[in-house]
Amino acid sequence: MQPARVVSMNTIDPFVGKWELDPSALNYESGRPGKRATYIIEATSIGLLFTLDGEDGEGRPIRFRYGGPMDGSSQPLPGDGGLVLILKRVDEHTIESILKRGDIVLDRWTREISTDGRSIKMTQFVPNPAGGDFLNTSIYRRAAR
Repeated sequence: MQPARVVSMNTIDPFVGKWELDPSALNYESGRPGKRATYIIEATSIGLLFTLDGEDGEGRPIRFRYGGPMDGSSQPLPGDGGLVLILKRVDEHTIESILKRGDIVLDRWTREISTDGRSIKMTQFVPNPAGGDFLNTSIYRRAAR
């Protein structure tokens, strides 16, 4: 009798896919949100790649592309600004990103995917000069896998 063969199944990360901003769900405590955005998340050999294509609060086009391992390590960004990006998978349904220069946090976001995989709630933590953070939240709906 032969031993049982273990078959590993490749599972697709629940965050991978194309996501569209739901402008009716925007809730900003600081700043002006854009009204249009597409967010594409792709799996790579070392982690995830994020591409945001949208408009800022004044309607100007914006495009960001970043990514890497989800292990909490500091990844220097190109250029002379001394910026580092930290991506961390908090749990199966949550990813956190932090943008830092030195010891100063410039931007922090969490992405929480719904249990049904149909939406992502993004929360931006904006430092409040009086202490604490303002919270800016947006919902992205799955457009494609």
